[in-house]
Amino acid sequence: MKKRYMYCVLALILSAAVWAGSATLPVSAIAEKDVNSAIEGIIAWKKSDVGSSASEFLINDKFLEQAGTTAGDWYPIGLGRLKIADNQAGYLAVINDNISKRYSLPAKLDKAKATEWHRISLSVLASGGNPRRAGDDGNIDLIADGTYNRVENGAGILGKQGINGFIWGLIALDSLCYEVPEGAYYTRDDVILNILNRQLPDGGWALTGNVSDPDITAMAVQALAPYYNSEKEYSYRNLNSDAASAKKVREAVDEALDCLSEAQLPDGDFKSWGTENSESCSQVIIALCSLGIDFFNDDRFITEQGKTVLDGLFKYRNADGGFTHSFSYDAENPSADPEKSNTMAGEQALLALAAVSRASNGQRRLYDFRPEQSGDLKAKIKEAEYLIENLSFSSSNENINEAYDFYLGIEGSERSYVKNYKKLSSILAFAGIPYAEEKIEYNSGDAGVITPIEEFTAADRAAADGLPENLTTANRAEVLRLWSKIRNCFDFEGKERYFVKLDKAKNEIEAIQREIEDIKTEIKTKLYPFEKISLSDRRAVHDLYERFAALSEYDRAQLEQSDIEGLLKCKTQVDNLYLAVWISAACAVAAAGGAIFVVLHVRKRKKLKAAKFMAESEE
Repeated sequence: MKKRYMYCVLALILSAAVWAGSATLPVSAIAEKDVNSAIEGIIAWKKSDVGSSASEFLINDKFLEQAGTTAGDWYPIGLGRLKIADNQAGYLAVINDNISKRYSLPAKLDKAKATEWHRISLSVLASGGNPRRAGDDGNIDLIADGTYNRVENGAGILGKQGINGFIWGLIALDSLCYEVPEGAYYTRDDVILNILNRQLPDGGWALTGNVSDPDITAMAVQALAPYYNSEKEYSYRNLNSDAASAKKVREAVDEALDCLSEAQLPDGDFKSWGTENSESCSQVIIALCSLGIDFFNDDRFITEQGKTVLDGLFKYRNADGGFTHSFSYDAENPSADPEKSNTMAGEQALLALAAVSRASNGQRRLYDFRPEQSGDLKAKIKEAEYLIENLSFSSSNENINEAYDFYLGIEGSERSYVKNYKKLSSILAFAGIPYAEEKIEYNSGDAGVITPIEEFTAADRAAADGLPENLTTANRAEVLRLWSKIRNCFDFEGKERYFVKLDKAKNEIEAIQREIEDIKTEIKTKLYPFEKISLSDRRAVHDLYERFAALSEYDRAQLEQSDIEGLLKCKTQVDNLYLAVWISAACAVAAAGGAIFVVLHVRKRKKLKAAKFMAESEE
């Protein structure tokens, strides 16, 4: 009996520690001000980076040139999660057009990288679109193609690029709690198992090798966070150690948190691949917020110097509002200039600060795109946490069951927001009360995200009427935005005329894009290496130059500078060779003419001399 009592006391102390570490994120007024200021600074820096003024959109034409790439998709996610209105309509129009074009190729978005599907799905969701109805015609399902039906020749390739495919596949699946249909190649459990079975002995994860990486470890935690309260045990063979394992997600995540705590540096930041950097801080912050961990007060993530992970991130903040990647040389920061802000560092810092902002305002996790929780649901979650907080290992089964029943009364997909469930789990096990069967209702079909019918406003008509006669790719984003809107708007007088005009404009711009790509290809295939151009290439060089010159100044700038310089160099070279041939020919003609003149002159003189000689003889 005494032994049991001591166990109760120890377990209660442990549970209290757990509850203290998972409280709602109480951002102080000072920290909140810093977070908001940093968010504004990143957006201001990125606007400057893409040539946009403070009063203009961040997602401008220059930015949209990168839509569908890492540099072009994460900022829209950050803006969307912060509920900052920008040119989201323009982004959706361009990204859907890009998706359709890329899907026309054999590799679609990418032959190996499933994360192309995942990142774009999240950016489409954040911008108000529907990744299950992507593309110009809305007939592309990025969720199915990028996650549970990611197959090639009948074999699964979700993990072809490594653990990243499984991590971000799970994040994409849970972004709107999407249902995995019967008969899919991967189930949710398959994806979770493929993350768990790659965990390293120290509790972390890595892309390659046996040394844990804080970025990948934090991303794995982000993906597994919705399952932290699950009592399901997964049995598997670890791919790194080949040892048989049986764990709940919570156990794996707790080991990962210990690993991250051990890896934190004195300034609050982390090292990845041997380099102290800002992005690792960003990913850890997102991970901690996804679990509701108060890292401002959790001893595991406060250094002996009193630094938090946010302090570690702000260490890399520059005066221009942006963030640098690192203060030491590496491939991401070759200049090693601490004053130089970095796009990737900025986008990840923006996401981390969005996670902090959302957590402090009682909003959903960064990558949970479902509608925000209702007041009633939030009240139920708070009540469940209150009932659990007031339990102890000496509580009666009646009180324990009351708290558990109340917890189970919360819809399955929302229970992960009950931050102190781990304490209840320990008490249930101690009291011998069995865990209830877990049921979660997943969203099927479009999960409620349906493109609304819009109005083609007077401003839209004015924008369409104001399109220049000679279009360039600089007009692409606006044309696509208007084209996308006219296809899904209410009927009005003149709608057909506007549709025809915009459809023609879209086709003209696509023709210019094809011409630019063709010129790029032909420069590389017909003129490279530039140093070996000969006179026989003159016609090809001039044809390419004439096509290049026919483009607008804006469109010419879409070619790589090295290609433009190479083309101009080739033209100068063949023109000089051609001129040299003409000069040589002219010289040869002149020389021949001179020789003929000399010959004729000599002959004439000989004749004159002969005639004179004959005349004297006759006399």
